[in-house]
Amino acid sequence: MEASTPVREPAALAIISPEAAASAVRPSSAMLLSRPIAAAAVAVSPDGRLVVAVNPDSDSITLVDAFTLAVVAEIPVGDNPRTLSLTPDSKKALVANHGSATLSTVDLGQAVEFTQYPVGFMPYGVVTDGIHAFVTEFGLGTVSIIDLKTGEFSTRIPVDAFPSGLALSRDGQSLLVTHFFTGRITVIDLLTSTVRGTASTGADTNLSQFIAIAPDGTKAYLPQTRSNITNTALLFDTTVFPVVNVLDLAKLQLLVRERITLDTADEPVNMPFAVALSPDGKTLYLANAGSDDVSVIDLSTNRKLAHLVVGANPRGIAITPDGSRIFVNNVLDGTLSVIDAETLTVTDTVPVTEIPMTPPVLLGKKLFNSAAEPALTTDNWISCATCHFDGTMDARTWLGFPDGPRNTPSLFGVAQTLPIHWSGDLNELQDVEITIREIQFGNGLIAGKAHDSLGPPHAGISEELDALATYLASIEIPLSPYGGDRETIGRGRSVFATLGCHTCHTPPLYTDLQLHDVGTGDPTNEKNSHDRGTNFDTPSLRGIWLTAPYFHDGSAATLHQVLRAGTTHNVSDNIDDSELKALIDFMRTLSDDSGGPP
Repeated sequence: MEASTPVREPAALAIISPEAAASAVRPSSAMLLSRPIAAAAVAVSPDGRLVVAVNPDSDSITLVDAFTLAVVAEIPVGDNPRTLSLTPDSKKALVANHGSATLSTVDLGQAVEFTQYPVGFMPYGVVTDGIHAFVTEFGLGTVSIIDLKTGEFSTRIPVDAFPSGLALSRDGQSLLVTHFFTGRITVIDLLTSTVRGTASTGADTNLSQFIAIAPDGTKAYLPQTRSNITNTALLFDTTVFPVVNVLDLAKLQLLVRERITLDTADEPVNMPFAVALSPDGKTLYLANAGSDDVSVIDLSTNRKLAHLVVGANPRGIAITPDGSRIFVNNVLDGTLSVIDAETLTVTDTVPVTEIPMTPPVLLGKKLFNSAAEPALTTDNWISCATCHFDGTMDARTWLGFPDGPRNTPSLFGVAQTLPIHWSGDLNELQDVEITIREIQFGNGLIAGKAHDSLGPPHAGISEELDALATYLASIEIPLSPYGGDRETIGRGRSVFATLGCHTCHTPPLYTDLQLHDVGTGDPTNEKNSHDRGTNFDTPSLRGIWLTAPYFHDGSAATLHQVLRAGTTHNVSDNIDDSELKALIDFMRTLSDDSGGPP
């Protein structure tokens, strides 16, 4: 993300403008809670009576009786609900709707959504103390605080890019924020509504969706994936590593010796995603979203107590207040797995929603997110989602590819912009069969030997591979949070045309689907017969605001750097600073075939 933070235009239902929200001040107060609270995809009410789970693809939440396991109700909310939080009195649920940029308030007694507040772009995490809602705004790089009585913003706090996970301390005075593509943690002082400090869990950590505070408040636990990007031998077990990092909250320091390396503490797993801690703080329950299992870890030894198979893509885990049962939200099965804490066995599976997808798309999405079978990877190590979570990228440049450094591209609108790869060597979506075999070290989804990437088609050979391609074709280009200054954007569109940018980045796809030498390659690299080290496939500019760094080698961290690099993109001598700003503002708006705001 660029250094400046965009502000999305307020929706028609906005309570107050973002500018007014940013200037408001939260009252200096804090509420003592019975336990720390974390944003989660499933939660148990503080009174222990209800389990509440988000259903991202059904745009709903489901209430389940925690004792009888009967489904109480499935309640429609906003688009793509990611996380929720329950008020301390167990009467309400707050739901962060990532797709519709809203916050739903649900009456749990009446089983109905009664309010939907507009919030900042791409809300991800939400927690509440019953007085305020705290929301990470993934697309804006901000955290908002909302007064639940009035529905008004108290303040909006700028933080690092792509905030996602949230945890609220038991004393109600501190808010911990994770940042999805990095190992950084932001700590917000809620008495002053300011950033008190930051911490790092390592430059190589990624996929930081969740954070949980220990019951005694001394430590925080973060399930993450470590990326070994400098690895020049891309073997499945030397590329990514599943870990749970531990942070000392008093010193804001990583406790390296307490890090749980899951391949040795338990067994190889993929994409550790969410954790729950026993009430005594001695046991950690971890949902692994890619390998479809749960690791149970004894925190006194950091060793496995149990390893349990659950449903597809578990993204949430919660424990009852008495610690007797654990609930796992399998978002691509539409089920809850129920674990008995005494026997450490899965005792029940509760259906909570019918996922409204066609069978091929749902199957393809499961395959995309899975590392649970040998066809897709070896020993549960790597899934497609490891590097392309929800179709995005991992913000990493990998050095071990035979044709040189490769910055992970997003998959937004990928079916419209074939071929795939910087080298343009995959000319159909089904060619990901080669990626599965050569990068993920899976056996593959088709029988026998795979074809050459530019040879006979792989389409029509395997139902599963065709389903995966169908899902890839369904990945949409996200809207942009930019676009408020229409005059500047219109000027930027004119600069784009005057400079001839449209010659290669041709609307409406903003790519010509061709390979070019743009002066950023390595002419000595002769290892790849397709690009010869200098020619690269023209990337689409749609969704570019979300896909830094840029170029095949990730050498440009910002769009400003792009437009000063190489022989083709360097336009600094042809336009002044105001025109450069307008051009970048226009490029940031590109999200679909419309070519940005009119």
